[in-house]
Amino acid sequence: MTIEGKPANDDGEFPVADLLSTFAEAALSLSRAATDDELHAALDGAAHRLAALSSGLVSICELGLSPNGRALVLWQSSRGGLSLDEDNIFSDWYSRAARSGGELTPARGGVWHGLLSADGLGDETGIRVAIALKLDRMNEAMAAHAYGLADIAATAVIRIRKQKVAAMERRRFDTMYEATRAWLELGADIVWEASAEGILRCRRILNRRGDIGRIVDGMDLKSLRIGGGGQSLFDFLEQQGSVRHMRAHLPGDALSRLPSGETLYVSGMARAGDDEAPYIGTFTVIGRDAPSHHTRETAAMLVQMRGARLREEQHRREAEAMLQGLRLLLGQDSSREKMSRLVGLIGDCIGGSDACVVERGLDGKARILVPQQRTLGPGAGAALDLIAGNAPGGTVSVYDTDATEGRGIANAFGLDGRQIAVLSLPLRGDAAFLLCTTRRIEGFAAADLDFADRFTLLLRQALLLREEQSQLAQTAKMAALGQMSASIAHELRQPLNTISLAVQNLEYLLEAPEFDGEAAAQKTKRVLAQVERASDVIDRMRRFGRKSVGENASLVLRNVVENVEAIMHHVLLRAGTRLELDVPPEMTVYADQLQLEQVIGNLLQNAVDAISGIGARHERAEGLIRIAAAPSPDEKGMVVLRVEDSGPGFRPEIAARVLEPFFTTKSPEHGTGLGLAICDAIVRESGGRIEVGNHERGGYVAVVLPRDAA
Repeated sequence: MTIEGKPANDDGEFPVADLLSTFAEAALSLSRAATDDELHAALDGAAHRLAALSSGLVSICELGLSPNGRALVLWQSSRGGLSLDEDNIFSDWYSRAARSGGELTPARGGVWHGLLSADGLGDETGIRVAIALKLDRMNEAMAAHAYGLADIAATAVIRIRKQKVAAMERRRFDTMYEATRAWLELGADIVWEASAEGILRCRRILNRRGDIGRIVDGMDLKSLRIGGGGQSLFDFLEQQGSVRHMRAHLPGDALSRLPSGETLYVSGMARAGDDEAPYIGTFTVIGRDAPSHHTRETAAMLVQMRGARLREEQHRREAEAMLQGLRLLLGQDSSREKMSRLVGLIGDCIGGSDACVVERGLDGKARILVPQQRTLGPGAGAALDLIAGNAPGGTVSVYDTDATEGRGIANAFGLDGRQIAVLSLPLRGDAAFLLCTTRRIEGFAAADLDFADRFTLLLRQALLLREEQSQLAQTAKMAALGQMSASIAHELRQPLNTISLAVQNLEYLLEAPEFDGEAAAQKTKRVLAQVERASDVIDRMRRFGRKSVGENASLVLRNVVENVEAIMHHVLLRAGTRLELDVPPEMTVYADQLQLEQVIGNLLQNAVDAISGIGARHERAEGLIRIAAAPSPDEKGMVVLRVEDSGPGFRPEIAARVLEPFFTTKSPEHGTGLGLAICDAIVRESGGRIEVGNHERGGYVAVVLPRDAA
């Protein structure tokens, strides 16, 4: 590789100085950019220089999100040689890259690799910058350079977007301010409008000047003279379009009714296109020595208008937040992801931080649902009891962290701030609460807490969805136990038969003329061993059927697989299917053990059905299921557990739909179409995903799970 005639180093990498020069030049151009054109020119230059430096293809993209959460390419560079389309490959890459925190992630098929700017940079706007690279070889220096460039570019994009929004807001405010001045003149006593014929009508009387209103109401603008030339107000507005604070000369009968020592000033404008009231304006009465002092009502009106504008802005923000929350609730994310994003949105709306959802689980223990990585501190159970006791009827409670109660809650749930807001999330009698802190000196605003209380309706719906998914998964688990009932009965029948024979032999020994104590002891040991074996079977079934509390932990993957294999041993034997395990004993995943056992059990049952010709006929060869696990080659910190079978595999039209609820190729007595859909929901709750495909001897289902807590 070479760049501008410069040779590469012996190891094929370019000098660090070239990378630093490229980075510095791009950073300087982006920091100076003040418009969209300058910004895009700087990004085009950076893409061109990166492509030249690496002798590869590069694309720098500005990304946004559609209302349904799909990534959109708002702009992309034209000088890097690589062009990205908004297709399924791009959408899949974005989903995986976003889940991994924006780290360098390959597109399907390894056509190109891409990374995202830091998620926190675009929280307010949703805008992120992506850099896609199609290189022969990637090195750490090039990747580090791309990460830094993406963050700087995202900062520049967001800065310019915010400047544009601020400029639009200033123009809108200035327009409103000028319109207000035109109407009120900051000291107006009468606001008027006039018809096309010039007949004046009072719209509003201010500063208690009803006497002036009675004088001018019904007056003809043609009878009002302004300035020193004696031109009528009607003619002046027709010719000039507007008049600003000029002295008005009333006709004789009206002038005699004007209080002594006061002068009338007029402002007005002609409004094109308004047939009913083409002329509007104000009258202001000025005393002998100084401007009118009766401005309290006008000032109050301005304050009211400002307050109304602020309320309108608050309502707009709340409506946008509710709309965004509805989009999240109706999206395709897992219930845990929905809760996490809804909690973050509520925190943003009320100016809070450290937002979390806590509950008391079925086992009576306090636990944090969102975020997963937060751990409980000492006294969590007592703190949850305190919160529940102080929140009757779903009311909002606020605790100061300077007080004993607030400090105890903060320590129990890892919160940091001046105040803690607690919002109740009643859910079928269970106790769940949203906790959020603020560092603002004045604490939470009452209006913000009121909105948050209304917004928690969406969060409660997400919790209900999570509970319904849990109930559905439990139902599917009990159905699976029902399908395995014959195998369970066989598993128990063997030790019972052995016990029966041993007891009969023991009776024979007891009735014999010469009692053989050693033989009786052996029979007794055999009976106890078979009792223990039967007890183990029952314990495994009871444990498998127990409802999960949804608590993730670090699990040794091989132990989980072996537990499931022990439960389904006779299912495999009856189907004449051999099971091979290739799971390293040291490999761990972060998931809920009972839920993961349910997923693996369901995949094993599906593999047995496929080999047995249930759902798709095929010429059966050797019945073989292979379970293998390895670190993901594409995603750092992820593990791939793959269940392969020697069945017919997935046809293309089936592979695209197998994760849909109620989709199945089996007969009604063999399946409902919910098994894989439930497995998919469980795995996504743990931060993973399910993939299906074919290998040379059949089909496979791959479960991708995080190795550690996210």
